[in-house]
Amino acid sequence: MERIGHYAQLPDGWCVVTLKDLCENINGLWKGKKEPFVNVGVIRNANFTKDFKLDYSNIEYIDVEQRTFAKRHLENGDLIVEKSGGSDNNPVGRTILYEGKSGVFSFSNFTMVLRMRYNDTILSKYLYYCILAKYQTGAMRLMQTQTTGLHNLILDKFLLMSICLPPLYEQRRIIDQIETIFTTLNLIMESL
Repeated sequence: MERIGHYAQLPDGWCVVTLKDLCENINGLWKGKKEPFVNVGVIRNANFTKDFKLDYSNIEYIDVEQRTFAKRHLENGDLIVEKSGGSDNNPVGRTILYEGKSGVFSFSNFTMVLRMRYNDTILSKYLYYCILAKYQTGAMRLMQTQTTGLHNLILDKFLLMSICLPPLYEQRRIIDQIETIFTTLNLIMESL
């Protein structure tokens, strides 16, 4: 019998899938070479906070090819993944959830986006918390290479990452529980 973590089997209605099953992955962009250009904000690794949120205070605005931006703009619910960068203490694979207006920003060539293929099957916030949990347990260290100080995500390994997928109502319940715990922790930290 195959084991899922410390469980002998998954609860009814759950299944195991990979990121590749759930998402399309889209590579980031950088400065354009062919006109027409459009000046857009590009989310970079520098915009990832230590607590896996998006810092809007220092977004880089650059001229990118209009046709490229049309294919590589952020949509609400996208997951932005750091694919190059990192350090010995902070491996690549950091992921943030974009919860903003669609079509306003893009993302750099050192990142990629995971975009849900099936919004009726997976909630992007649930997947964000799944990837965050795997990152926090050190799983990303096994999915990176290092050359001359630069760490790179091994994309094939990353996209084959297993995700335990419950029904939508259970995903919502899990998200609510996680956010309740985070709210409580924030209140405790503020009171110290």
